Amino acid sequence: MARALRLLIPGGWYHVMSRGNRRENLFRDDDDRRRFLGLLSEWPERFRIEIHAFVLMDNHYHLVARTPEPNLNHGMRWLNVSYSSRFNWAHQQIGHVFAGRYRAVVIQDERGVCEVARYVHLNPVRIEGLGLGKAEQRRAKVLGSPDPGAALVARRLALLHEYQWSSWRVYSGADPQPEWLETEVVGTACGGGNRAAQRTALRAYTETPVREGHMESPWEKLKGGLVLGDEEYAERLRREAKVNADEQTEARRLGRSARAAWREIVKAAESELGRKWAEMAATHGDWGRDGVLYVATRFGGYRLAELLGELPELKYQAAAQGVRRFRLTLKDDPAKERFVSRLKKQLSTI
Repeated sequence: MARALRLLIPGGWYHVMSRGNRRENLFRDDDDRRRFLGLLSEWPERFRIEIHAFVLMDNHYHLVARTPEPNLNHGMRWLNVSYSSRFNWAHQQIGHVFAGRYRAVVIQDERGVCEVARYVHLNPVRIEGLGLGKAEQRRAKVLGSPDPGAALVARRLALLHEYQWSSWRVYSGADPQPEWLETEVVGTACGGGNRAAQRTALRAYTETPVREGHMESPWEKLKGGLVLGDEEYAERLRREAKVNADEQTEARRLGRSARAAWREIVKAAESELGRKWAEMAATHGDWGRDGVLYVATRFGGYRLAELLGELPELKYQAAAQGVRRFRLTLKDDPAKERFVSRLKKQLSTI
């Protein structure tokens, strides 16, 4: 059976979900969760993908994201592959970590974005022990929601606000906002004039289903399993996706590539640093070598493994450590920051 088309849209809003293989845990401990969020925090700079909401559950995760460029597939491939390698290394195992392909639903408008963000944030309390599980919600849809009582509501709200691995703590004001998380669209959607009023309105919007015990699902409006919106919008996206798929097939057949040639990246780096690539590559601990690999993989569209052919004496692990070392010291070294900025500018003209 042919794979379903990916709807890759410039400026598109998405709900993204991925599960552990055989429904096993993706996150066995808090170190796993921190590793995943560390990778996710690189999305805005590496792929220009905006992150607007997230939650990490034990065996799956949810994201709400916006893609100024139609590149969700590249971002997701990098995220899941990078996390898989770190997970297997940490737990000394091999094999698949994720259950097949990720699922991505296009969201038509910002109203839908807010509904999906609420769904994402409420995941930790959608459990039967709190009367909010799937079976209980199906019964409530037919028979109505019984009065949960003040004690049960308090337990639900406590879990919602105390759950650490969700962007809700940022929206509710419990945690500071990381620079990689966008909050304005969801944070202002429920009205209110100033920041405090907006936060109050958003909390009421999110907490009301918890208090009432009726958790509406946005997926009842799903069209074709891929689009949250009206039928006309869904049909237009399907037509455009078919055209784009045909164009991508032709592009692959002709061997076209949008990324800069490796030799051009090296030439630009040599010009910036005033040294030859052979010298950088042969010098142990040379940050010029690590910086070139960093820029090529982060902004040039290359995978580290394919660049090792240019560095036959360098093992993958050593190259990865060099790139990581360069990234971690970047903000504290003006020379490195200047190098990356200038090389990125030159790449845009190649």
